[in-house]
Amino acid sequence: MKIIVCVKQVPDVEVEFLFKPEYPGIDVDAMPMIVNPGDEVAIEGALRLKSIYPETEVILLSLGPSSARETLEYGLSMGADEAFLVLDSSYTFGQPFRTAHILSKAIREIGFDIILFGYRAVDDRLHFVGPAVAEFLGLPHITGVTFIKVFKGINKCEAHQEVPKGINIVECPYPAVFTVKRGLFIPRYPSMADRLAAKEKGVKILPLENYWDENDANQYPAHASMRFSVPETMETERKVTWSTTKEIAEILSKYKARTLDTRTFLDQGTGEEL
Repeated sequence: MKIIVCVKQVPDVEVEFLFKPEYPGIDVDAMPMIVNPGDEVAIEGALRLKSIYPETEVILLSLGPSSARETLEYGLSMGADEAFLVLDSSYTFGQPFRTAHILSKAIREIGFDIILFGYRAVDDRLHFVGPAVAEFLGLPHITGVTFIKVFKGINKCEAHQEVPKGINIVECPYPAVFTVKRGLFIPRYPSMADRLAAKEKGVKILPLENYWDENDANQYPAHASMRFSVPETMETERKVTWSTTKEIAEILSKYKARTLDTRTFLDQGTGEEL
């Protein structure tokens, strides 16, 4: 069985963000880059399947500049068998159709049984490329899975999705595409010896021109942003002098109303977000 895990290099969200006024807004050139945390979870999921089926190959695939090689080397140090980089020195943030098109062509060339993506990338949070690759390849896909079971004899997969009141169990034939959330798949941390061994495995470079040309660019809608701005700092606490019971009740009701207004859809989920 051959599992391909698509990996993206993203800015480290644990450090201070550096902003610029034009799109994409985040000055990625001035920030340290890491493996997308969701893709680490996907790599761990593939390695768990490999532990059950030892003949499985875990192959990493990425699109990006030469610096993305470090991202793939980290995945190799976790235990992946092979890594490919579609080298794109002109790669820019915010081109999901282009990315999905290129990855799907490279995946078809490499060969696959199962394709894994992280649930989302922390830089654009689009949740787009995984399902788009499935569409380009004509494959079934299941998003936001926390557990995958493969039945090789009958070419069937079972995937678990966390929902607000329990677990949704979905079956599909494979080859298939899955986007993976942190559930049972807690990424392992490679040792220094593993990191050094990964450099010896090496990353294979794939030429961009094999998967993309100017005619392809005309097939997809352009992505543009009108403006970018940093939100104002929201007041999170306020000192209140001694008040009557009625005044305290009014303050609490205003605070609760403001809290509800500023909650997003994701805040109402299962409590786990990559």
